[in-house]
Amino acid sequence: MSTIEPRISITPSPTTGPLLRELSAASGKPVATIVRELLDEMAPAMPEMIEAFRLVKSRPDKAAAAIQRLGHKLQADLAQGQLELDAAMRRKPGRKKGGGSRTG
Repeated sequence: MSTIEPRISITPSPTTGPLLRELSAASGKPVATIVRELLDEMAPAMPEMIEAFRLVKSRPDKAAAAIQRLGHKLQADLAQGQLELDAAMRRKPGRKKGGGSRTG
């Protein structure tokens, strides 16, 4: 049994295509790698997405609550990612993490 997932072919939208190319140029990573990493980042939210879609089909009355929970989770994940990015951007090269202020 192969451990490699089958390849999929995607066409980015006119909005995301230029952004992916720009991100590729800035990061030095191929677009395919960036897309794979983005999908991997979304993986923890996918079970809730699957459940929400299942509920839409089987219990439309409960679907709204499931979608709302998913939205809250995605917002929290995005906010956490933004905090981590902001912290990384504030750190200066060569500066130790958590080093106190200088006195004197």
